[in-house]
Amino acid sequence: MHTPERFHSGQNMLCRGPHVDDTGATGGPVICDVRPVTVVEDSPERIALFLAAGTPTLMSRPKDPHQPKPWGPGEWDLVPSAWSRWNTLFLHAPGEWRATWVMWTPEWEFLGWYVNLQEPLWRTRWGFDIRDLQLDILVAPDRTWRWKDEDDFARSVDSGLISPANAEATRASTASAIAVIEAGAWPFDEAAADWRPPPEWSQPQLPTDDELEAVLKWSDQDSLGRF
Repeated sequence: MHTPERFHSGQNMLCRGPHVDDTGATGGPVICDVRPVTVVEDSPERIALFLAAGTPTLMSRPKDPHQPKPWGPGEWDLVPSAWSRWNTLFLHAPGEWRATWVMWTPEWEFLGWYVNLQEPLWRTRWGFDIRDLQLDILVAPDRTWRWKDEDDFARSVDSGLISPANAEATRASTASAIAVIEAGAWPFDEAAADWRPPPEWSQPQLPTDDELEAVLKWSDQDSLGRF
């Protein structure tokens, strides 16, 4: 496969979230989340992406508000939304089954970190595709941590939505993440918490019309390989 060109710092692009059923019973991937982000770094060592508070997004909303995750096709709608509560820096390392989010309020008060368990990034012609694996770790500024969404992860594994192999990779990544958290190593340190975007960066926007229609239509041809 041809090695794709890397994005440059300050470039705006899209992160899509595909809903994937590892059993294949519900068909192919369906886009259930779209976030416009700005590239901080795109190198062999790291991909860092910034999502500013107030950025317009598309998110999945369950038709039954009381239905727990995971939601299957036809059980949710993709609706306009906004990333309104946080400034967020997403950090990814090659091959890791997680991303570390560094989080601040819109006024840049540091809130801590969020470890999002996910498959390694897929690079696409739009930016990156990120398959969420339901399980998360919340990390306070003092690096105390707790689990989040354990029940969602368990239901996804029990239903076969997340395969045994992918569940095992997820659990292994949580163990690795906890070791880094408790050691206070980067990015769970002051250096990451002190980061700020350049003031000249523009806020990215969602595509419109034909381009948005193409973004929301899953195609294997859009994939340019793993990070």
